[in-house]
Amino acid sequence: MHTISGPDHTCRKGRVEFSGAPGDAARWKRFFERHPFLSIHYVIDREGRIAASVPELQIANHALDNNDTSVGIELVHQGDGVEPFPKAQIDALIRLVRDIRKRHTIPLENVKGHSDVDTRTFRCGGRIEKRKQDPGANFPWPQVRAALAGRRPVVPVALTDTPVKGRAGAGLGLKRSLSAPLR
Repeated sequence: MHTISGPDHTCRKGRVEFSGAPGDAARWKRFFERHPFLSIHYVIDREGRIAASVPELQIANHALDNNDTSVGIELVHQGDGVEPFPKAQIDALIRLVRDIRKRHTIPLENVKGHSDVDTRTFRCGGRIEKRKQDPGANFPWPQVRAALAGRRPVVPVALTDTPVKGRAGAGLGLKRSLSAPLR
Protein backbone atom coordinates (compact mmCIF):
# COMPACT_ATOMS: atom_id res chain seq x y z
CA MET A 1 0.00 0.00 0.00
CA HIS A 2 1.19 3.46 -0.88
CA THR A 3 -0.12 6.95 -0.32
CA ILE A 4 0.01 9.49 -3.13
CA SER A 5 1.78 11.94 -0.86
CA GLY A 6 4.64 11.38 1.51
CA PRO A 7 8.02 12.83 2.36
CA ASP A 8 9.34 14.71 -0.65
CA HIS A 9 12.92 14.03 0.48
CA THR A 10 13.54 17.67 1.37
CA CYS A 11 14.48 18.81 4.81
CA ARG A 12 13.47 22.34 5.78
CA LYS A 13 14.39 23.63 9.22
CA GLY A 14 15.22 20.09 10.33
CA ARG A 15 11.77 18.74 9.42
CA VAL A 16 10.69 16.33 6.73
CA GLU A 17 8.35 18.02 4.27
CA PHE A 18 5.32 16.19 2.90
CA SER A 19 3.90 16.91 -0.53
CA GLY A 20 0.15 17.33 -1.00
CA ALA A 21 -2.37 14.88 -2.44
CA PRO A 22 -5.45 16.63 -3.86
CA GLY A 23 -7.80 15.04 -6.35
CA ASP A 24 -9.64 11.81 -6.89
CA ALA A 25 -8.80 8.33 -8.16
CA ALA A 26 -9.45 9.24 -11.81
CA ARG A 27 -7.05 12.19 -11.63
CA TRP A 28 -4.25 10.06 -10.15
CA LYS A 29 -4.89 7.23 -12.61
CA ARG A 30 -4.32 9.75 -15.44
CA PHE A 31 -1.18 11.01 -13.68
CA PHE A 32 0.33 7.53 -13.45
CA GLU A 33 -0.69 6.58 -16.99
CA ARG A 34 1.09 9.70 -18.33
CA HIS A 35 4.14 9.42 -16.08
CA PRO A 36 7.33 8.43 -17.93
CA PHE A 37 8.44 5.79 -15.41
CA LEU A 38 5.95 5.43 -12.51
CA SER A 39 2.88 3.23 -12.75
CA ILE A 40 0.37 1.58 -10.45
CA HIS A 41 -2.24 -1.17 -10.54
CA TYR A 42 -4.97 0.61 -8.53
CA VAL A 43 -5.74 4.01 -7.00
CA ILE A 44 -8.33 4.46 -4.21
CA ASP A 45 -9.49 7.97 -3.38
CA ARG A 46 -10.83 9.33 -0.10
CA GLU A 47 -14.43 8.60 -1.16
CA GLY A 48 -13.62 4.93 -1.78
CA ARG A 49 -13.63 5.10 -5.58
CA ILE A 50 -11.22 2.63 -7.15
CA ALA A 51 -9.51 3.27 -10.49
CA ALA A 52 -7.69 0.36 -12.15
CA SER A 53 -4.64 1.14 -14.25
CA VAL A 54 -1.97 -1.45 -15.12
CA PRO A 55 -3.47 -4.98 -15.31
CA GLU A 56 -2.42 -7.11 -12.31
CA LEU A 57 -0.56 -9.63 -14.44
CA GLN A 58 1.66 -6.87 -15.83
CA ILE A 59 4.46 -5.21 -13.87
CA ALA A 60 3.79 -1.70 -12.57
CA ASN A 61 6.74 0.46 -11.51
CA HIS A 62 5.71 1.43 -7.96
CA ALA A 63 8.02 -0.20 -5.37
CA LEU A 64 11.77 -0.37 -5.88
CA ASP A 65 13.00 -3.97 -6.27
CA ASN A 66 9.48 -5.34 -5.62
CA ASN A 67 7.63 -4.45 -8.80
CA ASP A 68 7.69 -7.92 -10.31
CA THR A 69 6.26 -9.60 -7.20
CA SER A 70 3.63 -7.14 -6.01
CA VAL A 71 0.35 -5.43 -6.83
CA GLY A 72 0.60 -1.68 -6.21
CA ILE A 73 -2.32 0.17 -4.63
CA GLU A 74 -2.11 3.95 -4.15
CA LEU A 75 -4.31 5.66 -1.57
CA VAL A 76 -5.09 9.32 -2.27
CA HIS A 77 -3.90 10.63 1.08
CA GLN A 78 -1.26 12.84 2.68
CA GLY A 79 0.58 9.89 4.25
CA ASP A 80 1.87 12.28 6.91
CA GLY A 81 0.68 10.37 9.97
CA VAL A 82 -1.81 13.16 10.74
CA GLU A 83 -4.62 13.10 8.17
CA PRO A 84 -7.15 10.41 9.13
CA PHE A 85 -7.90 7.67 6.63
CA PRO A 86 -11.59 7.92 5.63
CA LYS A 87 -13.78 4.89 6.36
CA ALA A 88 -14.92 4.72 2.71
CA GLN A 89 -11.30 4.50 1.56
CA ILE A 90 -10.35 1.79 4.06
CA ASP A 91 -13.51 -0.20 3.30
CA ALA A 92 -12.73 -0.05 -0.44
CA LEU A 93 -9.13 -1.06 0.23
CA ILE A 94 -10.22 -4.07 2.28
CA ARG A 95 -12.63 -5.21 -0.45
CA LEU A 96 -9.99 -4.80 -3.15
CA VAL A 97 -7.21 -6.56 -1.21
CA ARG A 98 -9.55 -9.43 -0.30
CA ASP A 99 -10.33 -9.88 -3.98
CA ILE A 100 -6.66 -9.69 -5.04
CA ARG A 101 -5.60 -12.14 -2.31
CA LYS A 102 -8.28 -14.60 -3.39
CA ARG A 103 -7.33 -14.42 -7.08
CA HIS A 104 -3.59 -14.80 -6.46
CA THR A 105 -3.53 -16.83 -3.21
CA ILE A 106 -1.55 -14.15 -1.35
CA PRO A 107 -0.90 -14.86 2.35
CA LEU A 108 -1.89 -12.15 4.83
CA GLU A 109 1.73 -11.64 5.92
CA ASN A 110 2.55 -10.55 2.36
CA VAL A 111 0.15 -7.59 2.53
CA LYS A 112 2.61 -4.77 3.18
CA GLY A 113 3.06 -1.05 3.06
CA HIS A 114 5.50 0.81 0.85
CA SER A 115 7.57 1.52 3.96
CA ASP A 116 7.94 -2.24 4.52
CA VAL A 117 9.44 -2.97 1.12
CA ASP A 118 11.53 0.16 0.41
CA THR A 119 13.98 0.86 3.21
CA ARG A 120 16.02 3.68 1.62
CA THR A 121 16.81 6.63 3.90
CA PHE A 122 17.95 10.27 3.81
CA ARG A 123 19.38 12.72 6.37
CA CYS A 124 17.21 15.43 7.91
CA GLY A 125 18.03 17.61 10.93
CA GLY A 126 20.78 15.25 12.07
CA ARG A 127 18.43 12.25 11.87
CA ILE A 128 18.07 9.43 9.40
CA GLU A 129 14.56 9.38 7.89
CA LYS A 130 12.96 6.71 5.74
CA ARG A 131 12.30 7.88 2.18
CA LYS A 132 9.15 5.80 1.95
CA GLN A 133 6.97 6.18 5.03
CA ASP A 134 3.65 5.35 3.44
CA PRO A 135 0.96 4.48 4.00
CA GLY A 136 1.80 6.45 7.18
CA ALA A 137 2.10 6.12 10.93
CA ASN A 138 -1.66 6.37 11.47
CA PHE A 139 -2.67 3.81 8.85
CA PRO A 140 -5.14 1.43 10.57
CA TRP A 141 -3.11 -1.76 10.10
CA PRO A 142 -4.82 -3.65 12.98
CA GLN A 143 -8.27 -2.94 11.49
CA VAL A 144 -7.19 -3.82 7.95
CA ARG A 145 -5.35 -7.01 8.93
CA ALA A 146 -8.24 -8.16 11.15
CA ALA A 147 -10.74 -7.58 8.33
CA LEU A 148 -8.52 -9.40 5.83
CA ALA A 149 -8.15 -12.31 8.25
CA GLY A 150 -11.92 -12.46 8.74
CA ARG A 151 -11.75 -11.34 12.37
CA ARG A 152 -13.41 -8.42 14.06
CA PRO A 153 -10.87 -5.74 14.94
CA VAL A 154 -10.31 -4.97 18.61
CA VAL A 155 -10.98 -1.36 19.59
CA PRO A 156 -10.52 0.28 23.00
CA VAL A 157 -13.69 1.03 24.96
CA ALA A 158 -13.43 3.72 27.63
CA LEU A 159 -14.97 3.00 31.02
CA THR A 160 -15.96 5.81 33.34
CA ASP A 161 -15.67 5.87 37.11
CA THR A 162 -19.46 5.73 37.58
CA PRO A 163 -20.33 3.16 40.27
CA VAL A 164 -22.25 0.16 39.01
CA LYS A 165 -23.94 -1.73 41.84
CA GLY A 166 -20.99 -1.23 44.19
CA ARG A 167 -18.29 -2.61 41.85
CA ALA A 168 -14.84 -2.51 43.49
CA GLY A 169 -12.87 0.60 42.55
CA ALA A 170 -15.90 2.40 41.12
CA GLY A 171 -16.14 6.06 42.01
CA LEU A 172 -12.38 6.52 42.57
CA GLY A 173 -11.94 8.88 39.61
CA LEU A 174 -9.98 6.29 37.62
CA LYS A 175 -10.46 5.68 33.94
CA ARG A 176 -9.79 2.29 32.45
CA SER A 177 -9.98 0.90 28.98
CA LEU A 178 -10.85 -2.56 27.83
CA SER A 179 -10.70 -4.11 24.43
CA ALA A 180 -13.94 -5.12 22.80
CA PRO A 181 -14.71 -6.38 19.30
CA LEU A 182 -16.03 -3.84 16.84
CA ARG A 183 -19.64 -4.57 15.96
